[in-house]
Amino acid sequence: MARVGPAAARVGPGSAPGRIVSRAGMPIYFGSKGRPWGSPVARFLGRHAGVAKQRYSGDMAKILLVEDNEMNRDMLSRRLARRGYEVVVGEDGQKGVELASSESPDLILMDMSLPVIDGWEATRRIKADAATAAIPVIALTAHAMASDREKALAAGCDDYDTKPVELDRLLGKITALLDGAG
Repeated sequence: MARVGPAAARVGPGSAPGRIVSRAGMPIYFGSKGRPWGSPVARFLGRHAGVAKQRYSGDMAKILLVEDNEMNRDMLSRRLARRGYEVVVGEDGQKGVELASSESPDLILMDMSLPVIDGWEATRRIKADAATAAIPVIALTAHAMASDREKALAAGCDDYDTKPVELDRLLGKITALLDGAG
């Protein structure tokens, strides 16, 4: 079997011009310019992959994820890292405030229901500090009432998203805020 490119994909049964079969046996389709196409995943990656690299001239955008639920923290941090973001994680509101100052992230994803200090107060403290006030904050919460959105915006959040996280929607908000930051 022939190895193709750095991914060492293999050409297997059912291969055709412009179609390579990966090591896992999944077909990878390429358009005329060598870009993946033809699947929802490829279209999704085309919209969101490398946003950080495009915006920050080769440096990855740093996202601070403040989330107390270990499963949510792990899932979201891995998904963001796969899309080219550097992810720093805090487990409670106090740690989030400290990391916002010490890590200087480009954007903060803030759970609102946190131990030690909640996300509302953590966001108020971040926005009250001149060194961190300009960092965009997206509130993440399971509370989906209109009053919750208003409360998050009043606390200083720049946007609001509900849980469970719909990644495509969240990435759109992240992209918009990072693009607006420069």
